[in-house]
Amino acid sequence: MSLVKHGLRDRPEPTPIIMENYDAALNHTDTLENDNDHIMVKIQLHGEKESVTINAMIDSGATEDFMDQEVCNKHGIKMIKAKNPREIYLADGKPSAMGPVTHMTNVPMDISGHRELATFQVANLQNHDVILGIPLLSEHNPTIDWNDKRIIFNSERCTTWCLKCSPGAYAVPEEKALEENLITRFSKV
Repeated sequence: MSLVKHGLRDRPEPTPIIMENYDAALNHTDTLENDNDHIMVKIQLHGEKESVTINAMIDSGATEDFMDQEVCNKHGIKMIKAKNPREIYLADGKPSAMGPVTHMTNVPMDISGHRELATFQVANLQNHDVILGIPLLSEHNPTIDWNDKRIIFNSERCTTWCLKCSPGAYAVPEEKALEENLITRFSKV
């Protein structure tokens, strides 16, 4: 075994990185190491029929903001057919079991004192009603305290345009958030 081969020193074969937390996979959230791996926040969506308060998952690995199609149907949130359906791919490059995104929606949304017209890709999320991903996080650049599970919308953009009161939003424990979403999902409109 030579010290140098192809211009590189010989090294042991690298050990592959195995992801145990499939948070960005969207349809594998039941494989997380523990139930507190997500930050869930209460949001209010203002559909054509009614307003609804549900819990959204903050996912800094999601390349889009997503809303479950059933939430749109139940609460009168108008969906717009996409010109070109888009497949959702997981971090490993495989297509998601959710199927393609065929619709999107623009809906007024409140998070604590933060208000905006939000754009969501509509999909069959299976485990969450709403996922707030990189588009919302990069546009508003909130301060996220992962230990205290608190989100503060204190960017210049938010303090100038989005806020109507305090910029902070506290997380809801995930188990409670998912239970509340199930109650909302199966309640009569």
